[in-house]
Amino acid sequence: MQSAEAPQSSTGAPALLARGIAFGYGRANIWEDVDFQLEPGSLTLLVGPNGAGKSTLLRCLAGWERLRAGAITICGAPLESATAAERARMAFVNDVPAFYDDITASEHLELLGRANRWSDSRWDEADRLLERFGIARFCDQYPQSFSRGMREKLACTLALACRPDLLLLDEPTGPLDPASADILEQELGRAADRGCAVLLSCHHRLERLKPDRVLVLRDGTLETRDGAVAEQPDFWKSV
Repeated sequence: MQSAEAPQSSTGAPALLARGIAFGYGRANIWEDVDFQLEPGSLTLLVGPNGAGKSTLLRCLAGWERLRAGAITICGAPLESATAAERARMAFVNDVPAFYDDITASEHLELLGRANRWSDSRWDEADRLLERFGIARFCDQYPQSFSRGMREKLACTLALACRPDLLLLDEPTGPLDPASADILEQELGRAADRGCAVLLSCHHRLERLKPDRVLVLRDGTLETRDGAVAEQPDFWKSV
């Protein structure tokens, strides 16, 4: 569960700010005039019907797709011109996590940790997450040999161990069994408690987490609702 009083970022700026953003293919926009912000320590759900553009929106927020209009800032830094250090404050778990073919899960952690100069506490956190998700004993294997659920757990471990200020996740609970989904919800709650802004797309009500807000993407527009709607079964039937 999130703390009653959300932590503040070191810059005092929102963890993420999107203003007037639009994306499309050809002459048509998938969505446009999208405005919202994420505060440090907040938990936000992104919902909507298939094809509404949720995955595309998350890729745009992560800088993987180029916007047609508008601007995004991360912890006060414009995403388009952000430095490597500024981008490192964000982590993104794509809907189909990709890994290098020729290095093991342990070597993925080693590469990420050394590239980001992890402290001992970060290495300890990575080990703890691997144990919690039940994949520690498989870390000498290549991720390409993992099941879809195991790959998702490895991707979430890598993202959470980085301790980002902004964490974006595209349908992270979809490939997970109920016990693993519960563990992920617990870990996302821990991340929010320490000040990370969490945004995840989802097609079902979460069992443990209580979102602060719900973003509904439908028919090319984004609507912001109070997180309480996520407790209503009828709401989920509509999205």
